[in-house]
Amino acid sequence: MSSTLLATSRLISTLVLFSCFTIMPVSADNEISASGQDSTYIKTSTDSPPGQTSSSWQNDIVACNKIISTSKQKFTTPVYTSVSAALADYQTGDVLCLDDGEQKPIVIDKFKAGSQALTIRPLHFRASKITHSNYRGVGVVISNSQGIIVRDLIINGGLNAINIYDSSNISLIANVIFNIGNQAVSIKPKVYGGSDYLIKNNIIFNTGLRQAQYGEGIYLGNGTYKKDKSGLAVSQTVHNIDVIGNYIYNTNNEAIDVKSNAYNVNIVGNYISDVNLKFNAAITIGTEASFASNGGYRVEKNTITNVHNRSGWRPIGIAVGHGDTIVKDNLIIDNKKITLAICMYSTFLNPKLNKVRVQNNQLIGQGSLLDANCTGGTTANAHAKIAKE
Repeated sequence: MSSTLLATSRLISTLVLFSCFTIMPVSADNEISASGQDSTYIKTSTDSPPGQTSSSWQNDIVACNKIISTSKQKFTTPVYTSVSAALADYQTGDVLCLDDGEQKPIVIDKFKAGSQALTIRPLHFRASKITHSNYRGVGVVISNSQGIIVRDLIINGGLNAINIYDSSNISLIANVIFNIGNQAVSIKPKVYGGSDYLIKNNIIFNTGLRQAQYGEGIYLGNGTYKKDKSGLAVSQTVHNIDVIGNYIYNTNNEAIDVKSNAYNVNIVGNYISDVNLKFNAAITIGTEASFASNGGYRVEKNTITNVHNRSGWRPIGIAVGHGDTIVKDNLIIDNKKITLAICMYSTFLNPKLNKVRVQNNQLIGQGSLLDANCTGGTTANAHAKIAKE
């Protein structure tokens, strides 16, 4: 099959994927943790099989150790009126199942799961919702905690959907998140930082409805720095992060924004559409000009379509400003002449982390595939060393 026909086939598959509102599974060889090592929590957080039905979930109720419910319905499984009440009676490896219908926001602080992760999920397939109004409040907040899986919840209407602070071994799987005021999902360091995260097979759309410039789909790191003799240096960090197989569309800024104080990040097999940028690109890696001492990014097998920039700059698919980075096998589909598929910012301040490998990427439509010296300069005007295919 010719490359053109292959690309067209991929485009058709993508459109079918979008219309069916289903996440296409990522092959097993892409499921590599950012650290390159097995993680107790990430690797044991089994995904729902693609196309799993509500009936199969009904048969899975036996997996629930505790049910969170305020209804008068009688259950044979122990019932708690809140997640916090259930955690006060936590047993290692508990599966907390939220009853059908509207649920209160979840706030977890200073929790450690032990040898097996805590799982929070619906009682029935995607029947539990956390809803806010007027873009206020947050659906799930996890801070200073370790070993939690949040999966298959519906979260909408808040300022943010899921915020993770100073926590480790956290998995966010197959949640549906929409109509969010600012960022949908964020993983940020405050005092201690954290490591080992999986963000997989989530559906995220309609972000930045209150403050568009903060409307990222997934936001990693926080862009906070301290000054030292090197210029700008990263303070706290989050690292070993896998962002795999998510469907992200209608965001009012980057679909995936990675700051330089997030490192060892794999962004693989995501489907991104209809991004309305104020800054940077649909996928952005470390463009804020910091002298970061850690790197390691893989942007691979992602499909990006229909990117706009409301500030008048060129719409960009993938922007990289820090390394070491691999940009490989990505497909960008856009028909605007000013579109730039891949852009290297001039923000590679650390000469030990300025290498970028660009391999086998494809642009369908108009525009340019690669600009090695594009938007986003600093006084240092530090460019990447690019190794092409």
